Amino acid sequence: MATEVIVPKVDMVMETGTFVEWLKNEGDRIEKGEPLFIIQTDKANIEVEATASGILGGLTAKPDEVLPVTQVIAYILEPGETLPGRTEPSPAAAVATAPPASLQPEAPVGKKEAALPALAGNGKVRATPAARHLAAQVGVDLSQVLGHGSRGRVHRHDVELFAAQKEVKGEHLPTASLRPAAPAPQIPLPDARRKEVIPLTGPRKIIAERLAYSAFTAPHINLSLQVDMSEATRLRSRVLEPIQQKTGQRLSFTAIIARAVASVLPRHPYLNASLQDDQIFVWEDIHLGIATNLEDYLIVPVIREAQDKNLEQLVGLLGDLLERARTRRLKPAEMSGSTFTISNLGMFGIESFTAIINPPEAAILAVGKIVEMPVKNGAGIELRPMMNLTISVDHRLVDGAAAARFLAELKDTLENPYLLI
Repeated sequence: MATEVIVPKVDMVMETGTFVEWLKNEGDRIEKGEPLFIIQTDKANIEVEATASGILGGLTAKPDEVLPVTQVIAYILEPGETLPGRTEPSPAAAVATAPPASLQPEAPVGKKEAALPALAGNGKVRATPAARHLAAQVGVDLSQVLGHGSRGRVHRHDVELFAAQKEVKGEHLPTASLRPAAPAPQIPLPDARRKEVIPLTGPRKIIAERLAYSAFTAPHINLSLQVDMSEATRLRSRVLEPIQQKTGQRLSFTAIIARAVASVLPRHPYLNASLQDDQIFVWEDIHLGIATNLEDYLIVPVIREAQDKNLEQLVGLLGDLLERARTRRLKPAEMSGSTFTISNLGMFGIESFTAIINPPEAAILAVGKIVEMPVKNGAGIELRPMMNLTISVDHRLVDGAAAARFLAELKDTLENPYLLI
């Protein structure tokens, strides 16, 4: 019986996805669990796996096509089986059942090689069919293209970006098969020498659209205060080694802040809420998003039910999620469905900033660098490690006083952190 291939719903608010490309061709023999196609969501590009083994046929989705979730875009067939609605055997189903060379075992790619074009077991560059087709048309050597897919797989977008960079450098390539450039802006561009031209596509485009929607739709309130991190610093130094021995992960201040947020948030329910269709959904579980910067875009791994996790558990989960986020091995469910987000830029030397709320959440916490600052202590002055926290809330759900109470309690918790362990 034919198995439907559908556009998956990878989070609770997803209604459509932008089709990027097929990773297999019409008539290919595929195995259950193999990457089948790429769909672009509001979070990232997701490789969708086959739900059954068989022969791929009836492909309808095209690159850049916006598709509703659950729409059928192909079928997985048994040999000799016809496509639903047809009487003659599918050309795809008539092919031999032996696995093609593309299914031969692939050599593992280490961390250092992941940024380079990955080679399959047959010595060929690991690339999608669409990427190979475009590379042949525009004269691009795939071995020179940086692959951003799973295990270094080269996607069509990688070829487009490589070709655009070659054009900027004066190495002209055939452009008939490249996607058309965006319309020229109304405001003239600066009269300056170009270094490169990077298409606004993929996750970067999704982030731009999503956060622009948030900035202009949700009225933001931004409140800031400083936290004395003296006791949190002492706590970290005391438990750093035992936690690392148990979890294999180093205790970060982000983990301490995440534990504090998860312990305080249940008493401030409207900050752990969402607004949709004139209804406020107040969530019992705290699905904590941790904003993480990759090379070319932002991603938000999610710690689910963070209110039930102790500090040691959070350290282990956070370390694992961030490592897999950097190597692009997160599952769709691990980067969607957050109810509150923390964004920490302290490691970049940023002392204070405001963040844009990640819709449909009600709030986001911006964390700055811990800085030694003079603080009055009785009759004298002493240096203490101080950290700036800024909460941005959606004024449609949360008033300024409610946000201030949350921030004040979070400050008290971080300044007296021993109960967190």
